[in-house]
Amino acid sequence: MRIWKAVFSVLTIGFGSVALMKWLPFDIALPVMFVFMGLALLTNAKECYDKGAKRDAAVFICIAVFIYAVTAYNIISRIVA
Repeated sequence: MRIWKAVFSVLTIGFGSVALMKWLPFDIALPVMFVFMGLALLTNAKECYDKGAKRDAAVFICIAVFIYAVTAYNIISRIVA
């Protein structure tokens, strides 16, 4: 789990940096960054669940679902408008 958490965290930081340096437009880089952030949160949730901290795992899952919902809303609103 540590490897996946590190990979997703590095990809999150990488896409955020790419967006800030304007190598990719924000419309592309930020949704990808939020997807990897959600995957990092889900990895944290799995790790907490395996250790027996089910409440902490539920918090991480709720945060990941919230991030995915906001990202999906932003993508859909850009497509429709």
